[in-house]
Amino acid sequence: MMKTLFAVLPMLVIATSVQAVPKYTSTRMNCDRVQATVRQQGVVVLTYPSPRKGGRMLYDTYVASRRFCRPGEITERVSVPSADRLRCPVLKCKPDEPSDNSDGGQERGPNDPTHL
Repeated sequence: MMKTLFAVLPMLVIATSVQAVPKYTSTRMNCDRVQATVRQQGVVVLTYPSPRKGGRMLYDTYVASRRFCRPGEITERVSVPSADRLRCPVLKCKPDEPSDNSDGGQERGPNDPTHL
């Protein structure tokens, strides 16, 4: 019984801590609705057609505020297309770059093993 509990417990913790991030197509909503959806959900994936490559969809994760970013990240104001506007302002997380450039100027992405 105890062995079964120890085997199942980690899976239960992982299953309850992982939340699916909702995905929306920004060009199917007006800008006010895009912004309201991001505010209500906290974190969303927005998809939209590529302006340069027909038929391709672009996507990224957008947040309601900095509290939805990882430690060491800040928000950056960017825009996505919406049904009624070419540029609908939203927030996106990005690494907080130190002003003293102490890391030698190398950017580290979230998939870099040295990224914190």
